[in-house]
This record gives sequence, C-alpha cells and structure tokens, in this order.
Amino acid sequence: MNLILLVVLVVVFIELLILRKRVANLEKFKEFFESRNGASSQTKASPRSAEKEERIKPKHAALTTESTAASLSTQTETETSSLQPVQDPRIKKTRRPRPVFTEPTESALGKKLAPLTEYLKNFFTTGNVVLKVGMIILFFGVSFLLKYAAQRNMIPIEFRLAGVALGGTALIIAGWILGKKRAGFGLVLQGGGIGILYLTVFAAAKLYGLLPNTFSFLVMFALVVLSGILAVLQNSRALAAFGAGGGFLAPVLMSTGTGSHVMLFSYYALLNCGILGIAWFKAWRELNLIGFLFTFVISGFWGYNYYQPVFFSTTEPFLLLFFLFYVTISILFAHRQPVQLRGFIDGPLVFGLPIVFFGMQASLVENFEYGVAFSALGLGAFYIIAATLLWKRLVEGMRTLTEAFLALGVVFASLAIPFALDGHATASAWALEGGAMVWVGLRQKRVLARNFGILLQIGAAVSYLFDVNYIQADSMLFVNEVTLGGIFIALGALFSAYQLSRHKDVLKKWEKPFHLILLGWGVLWWVGVGVRDIEHHSSYPQTDSYILLFFAFTTLVFAGINHKLKWPEMKYPLYGYLPILIIAALANYNINSSNLYFEGVGLAAWLVSLAVLWLSLYLMEDSWGDKARSGYHMFSLWLLIFILTNDVAHIVDRVVHGADIWPFVCFALVPGAFIVVLLGFGSTIRWPIAAYRSSYLDDGLTVPLFFLVLWSLVANLMQGDPAPLAYIPLFNPLTITQIFVFLVILYWIRFNRDTPGRLFQHVQPFFCWAGFGALLFLWLNGITARLVHLYFGVPFTFQSMYNSVIMQSAVSILWSALALTVTIWANRRGAREIWFGGAVLLSGVVLKLFLVDLSGTGTIARIVSFLAVGILMLLIGYFSPLPPKREEVVS
Repeated sequence: MNLILLVVLVVVFIELLILRKRVANLEKFKEFFESRNGASSQTKASPRSAEKEERIKPKHAALTTESTAASLSTQTETETSSLQPVQDPRIKKTRRPRPVFTEPTESALGKKLAPLTEYLKNFFTTGNVVLKVGMIILFFGVSFLLKYAAQRNMIPIEFRLAGVALGGTALIIAGWILGKKRAGFGLVLQGGGIGILYLTVFAAAKLYGLLPNTFSFLVMFALVVLSGILAVLQNSRALAAFGAGGGFLAPVLMSTGTGSHVMLFSYYALLNCGILGIAWFKAWRELNLIGFLFTFVISGFWGYNYYQPVFFSTTEPFLLLFFLFYVTISILFAHRQPVQLRGFIDGPLVFGLPIVFFGMQASLVENFEYGVAFSALGLGAFYIIAATLLWKRLVEGMRTLTEAFLALGVVFASLAIPFALDGHATASAWALEGGAMVWVGLRQKRVLARNFGILLQIGAAVSYLFDVNYIQADSMLFVNEVTLGGIFIALGALFSAYQLSRHKDVLKKWEKPFHLILLGWGVLWWVGVGVRDIEHHSSYPQTDSYILLFFAFTTLVFAGINHKLKWPEMKYPLYGYLPILIIAALANYNINSSNLYFEGVGLAAWLVSLAVLWLSLYLMEDSWGDKARSGYHMFSLWLLIFILTNDVAHIVDRVVHGADIWPFVCFALVPGAFIVVLLGFGSTIRWPIAAYRSSYLDDGLTVPLFFLVLWSLVANLMQGDPAPLAYIPLFNPLTITQIFVFLVILYWIRFNRDTPGRLFQHVQPFFCWAGFGALLFLWLNGITARLVHLYFGVPFTFQSMYNSVIMQSAVSILWSALALTVTIWANRRGAREIWFGGAVLLSGVVLKLFLVDLSGTGTIARIVSFLAVGILMLLIGYFSPLPPKREEVVS
C-alpha cells in the first residue's frame, strides 16, 4: 500500500507541475509590478527623504548595486570583445565571450521555496543583523535556562516563569516605544518578547501544570492575536514571521516526548488561527509559508514517530482543520492582492497543500478498506465544490485559482479509481475486454456499451500505472509481464480506434473525436513501454541506437497498416517519425566532440532509420497531401546532409590531428558537394528527386546555399592556419574551400538562370550578383587580414587589426584597386550603376584616409597608403571616367 501511495503522489506531483506553468507567468508579472512600483516611489521621493532612505538602505541593496554594475561592466566588455574576429566557430572557447549570468537556474524545489529562502536571506543580510542574531540566541538561551532550572529545582518555578514572562512583556513594551524612532530595532524586540511569552505559557501549562489548559490556551490565543495586531498595525512581515516562528518552536524546544498530541495540535490550531486572521488583512506570503511548513513538518514528524491507529479519532479532525486553514489562506492571498494582480496565487501553497495533506491522510486511513479511495474522492469533491463557488462569486478576480482548484478536483477524483479497483494483474485483460466491448457496441449500435469499453480501457491503464512492477533483471526484451501488459493496453486502444474510424456513421456527434484520442493513446502506450523496456535492457550509448531501431520498426509497421487497411488516421502518427529523427540527431550532436553517427551500433541504426524514412515516404504517397510530402522530402534531405557533414568533419579531424581549420572546411565541402551533385545529376533519378524536384533542386537547396553563404562570412574571421602544413596565400585549405564555395554559388546562379526556381523568381539577378560581389569583397579583405597576421605578426583581432598601420594601408590599397577594377569594367560595358558602385567604394577609401590614416602621416605605411590611393585614383580618372547615359528612344 505504501508503494501505491508513493506512486500516486509522484503522479499527482507531475500533474500539478503542469498546472503550475500558468502560475509561473503571473509570478513573474507580480515581481515586475512590485519592482516597478518600487522604482517609481524612489523616483518621486524628495531629496531629503532620498538621502534619509540612502542612510538606512539595507546592505544587500548596495551589494545588489555593485553586482549590477559588475554585470553591466561585464556586458560592456562582452559587447566590445564581440567585435573581434572569431578564430573557430566550432570550438566554444574561441567564440565571443558570453554574458555572465549572476544567478544559477533554480530547480523546481528551489522555485517553490524561493519566497522563504529570500526572506531568510534578507533577514540575515539586511538591517541590524547583530541585533537579530542576538535576539535568536537570547530566545534559545531562555529556553535552555528554563529547562536547566527545571531539572535542578533551583528557584521556585513560579518565580522563574513570572520573571521570564515579565522580561518578555518588557521587551514588547520597549519595542513598541522604541519602534517609533527606530522601527527595525523595535520590531525585533517585540518579536522576541512574543516568542518568549509563547514559551513561558506553554512551559507553565505542560511541564509544571501551573496553569489550567483552558486558561493557557486562552493566553496563547491572546498572544497570537497580539502578534497579529502589532504586525498589522506596523505593517511588519518580520514581526509576524518572528512571532509565529517563536510560537511554533516553543513546544519543540520544551518537548520531553511524553506530551499529549491533542494539546500540541490544539496549540498549533490557535497559532494558525492567528495566521488566518492576519491573512484576512494582509497578503503576506512568507508568513503563510512559515505557518504551512511548521504545521505540516512538525505534524508529519510526530505522525512518523508516534502515530498509532488508536489515535485516528483525535488526529483526523486536526488534519482536516489544518487543511481548511490553508485552503482559506490561499484563497485570501489571491483575493488580497492589489487590483492589478488580483487573482495571483501562491503556487507552493495551492499545489503543495493537497499533496502533503493527501499523503498524511492516506497514512491515517491505510488500515480502512477503501479508505484511500474515499479520501481521494472526498478531496476531489471538495476542490470541485470550492471551484464552483469561487467561479460564481469571484469569477473575474479569481479565475486562475478557480481553474487550479478545478484541475485539482478532477485529478484527485480520478485517483479514487485505482484505489478501489484491483492491481495491474488484470489490467491487460481489462484493456482487451474494453476493446471487445467497443467492437460489440459498434456492431449492435449500443452507445453505452462502446463507451463503457473505452472507460474500462482507461481504468485498466490507470490500474497498470499504479501497480506496475519492476522489470526483472533476467527477463527477455519485450517478452516480460510488465511490457506485455502495456503492449496489450496499446493494442486494445489501437483496435478500438480502428473500429471507431470504420463505423463513424453510427457514432453520435460527441463521439466523433474518440477514434483520434484512442489512436494517440494507443501510440503513446506502445512507444512508452517499448522505450522503457529498451532502457532497462541496454546501456548508454547503445540505448539511443536501439531506440532508433525501435522507432524505425514502429514506423514501418504503422506505414504497412495504413497501406494495407486503408486506415486514413494512421497517417498522423507517421508524421512524427521525421521530427523524432531530427531531435535524435540534434540531441546526439556535440560540436566539440568527435562522436560519429555512423559508428558502432549507430551505423546500423541510422542506416535503417534513414532507409525506413524514405520507404515510409514511398508507402504514404497516396495518404499524405502534396505539401506534407514535399516538406518531409525536403527535411529528409537536410537531415542527411547534416549527419554526413558531421561525420566527415570528425573523421577528417581524427585523421589530420592538426589545426581546427581542417574539420571546419568540411562543413562547406559536404553541403557544396550535395548542391553540385543534385544540380548536375539529380534530374536523372526518377524517384524521389525528379518526382519532387522542388524539394531537392529548388527549395531543398536554399538552406544548404544560405549555410554556405554564412560559412563564407565566418571563414573571413578565421586565421586559416593549416597546421601541420605551412600557410601559402592562395594555396591553403581555407582559401581553396572558399573558392569552391564561390564556384558552387556561381553554378547555382547559372542553373537557376536556365531553369529558374522559386527563390530565383523572387530575387532579381542584380541582387544575386550584388550579394556575390559583396562576398568576394569580404573574402579579399579576409585574405589581406590573414596575410598581415601571418607575415607581420599582427594579432588576429579586430582591435589589433584596426590599430595596425600596415593593415590600414593594405586595406586602403586593396579597396582602391577594387574600385579601379570595377570602374574600368563598368566603363567598358557602359554600366553607369556599377560604375557608381565603384565610386562609392572609392569614396570610402577617401574618407578612411582622412579620418583614420591621416592620424599617422609620419609613418611609412600611412605615407604609402596615401600615395598608392592617389595613384590609383589618377588611373581611374584616366582609364574609366563615368560612362555616358544611354540615348533614350523617342517614339
């Protein structure tokens, strides 16, 4: 039963995590709203008040400012350094520095406890920390003094307790008086005094019997009310939290392990009454969480150590009472928010409370027949009723809380089924029986029978999940009790989906979607139990390969079923095969490792998977639409290029063991080779290339082509060291590969000029040539930078190159020579537009000379640059003046 309960709680927790996604957005909005209000109030403050506030600003604020400034400084340095050329985009350490994240990513538990941890952090880092810590130490000291004195009978107990009570009262009065001048100091004193009074009254009643139980509870209740009133009047969350914490700790510190749990829970009920009273006026999240944690943690600790079934009648009422307390508090918290945040809920309290309560409740009623089932049903009914009431009365402001309560009600009401039914031993039989009932209900046109069969399959699945056993270590793959049970559930759902699809004419309108739901349900069960069994019987990294083979087998079977049975809806699961392959390829991709896809078991797995991919595309010719088929062929091509590019690059890296430029050039050679081969010989392959020309020769080549363009741009930022070979200006791997890329682009332009594709039809040839010219221009600048780096020792960074007079002179001469070439060519062809392009480049050279080069006229390099540019401009003026306008034809 404990195992069942554990599984139930895990499943409920997973379900509730999904519900909390919507809450996360509201939490972020609340934080933004509060920070914005804080910034607005600081802006509107007067200079004197701002100066005063600066004097009393918590230390952590200064630390935050410093950290923020450091982050901004780091970001500025990052943005500056990002202008430097990257040496190798394949290695993460050579990429431009990334911004430094000042906060780590929080776990799910960290997000739940964030309000409490933030409160503790502020408590020990802001304000008068010494005073706060001293008060805590004093509180523990008083506790230990009382215990020590009691054990040795030193001073009459009446005088000891009276003295402590007077001291606590004095602290409260002093804190109230001093708090008018020094608020923080006074609040700490008041909190400590209230905690001491809690402890004193509890000790007088429980340890020494000096106060009647009724009177002691009244006094404690008065202290709860007093702490709440003081906290509300002074708007102090710290005082409320300190007083509540002291009250909760008092029985723990004074406990001897022999007290009455009824008195303990009654006392905690009084404390929670105070928290509930404060929640009526204030939305203090920290106080709510402190009360919730203390109440259920201490109660759970007592239950684990001392609970017996005979205590049920004296324990169950308190558990229900505590549950009602914090349900009410969560409703009040959502209702007491500002108008802009009305309905914002406390996620840890709303979703954590039912989980904790149900776990404790299940422990209390586990000896009762169907006790857990009735508890789940009652809890679900409670939340559904609460959601209904909130929806009718507070629909506008409480929508989020209402939806959360409704979802919780459905979840817990559904959990009553597995606790009332048998375990998973009969789940398989129920699933098959449910499928048979669906078939009978369709043949006999009985609505109740077929829908009861669906419900029976759902019940079988739920029972299977909650009573599933572990797979034995020596069991066979797929042929074991656990996996076969899940397979039978999947087969029952798929059989029912097929029957419903064939007999749509007898279904009611509201039954129409059921066949799709059952189809998805059956596929998920099939995939889930299969993957789980493979993971149990294999080890990493072979697991991924075996899972790929399992998906390939599943796809082949489903495609055959679709083709043989003419089941149109079966095409939908097949849509997911290619995305699964893409996700698997991306998940196993690591640019810094030498892992290969076609290696070991992965070789067989990927070859089979890709073969099944194109085979399924062939079998689904008549089932999928034109757009779906074209899109899947195109993405299949890209997947193949991606896998082969990765493996070729890593194989070359293993063989050469030299500079990183060798694998880098493979990232252009493989896609470029695909483009050349497809454009040259693709039309001769009837299927699939000729049949889907657009997917392989038109749209399918756009991504590889754009990748080559991006690669060419990135290549200009590479040093190009071909170690272990020597660098030769025009005969090195990087330069040769760049030339190959330019030839591929020219080949693509020429191919589309003869048979224009879709992209070429929407882009004018002028822009294609202009883009190609820009790539050539950047390439020549990159070659110049590498020459300056390798032969003149200038570091290959943007700042170093910019400050280098040699680089500036070389760039000026290069640009001038290019301008001369362009203008001469344009002059001879009479192309005024192109001539103006060369003129613009020449204007850039002139501006650069006077804005950059002129600052170092005394250096030889700057002098050479001015002379060379001047001579080239003279040549341009002589050989390539502006071509005349073409004569217009007059009609």
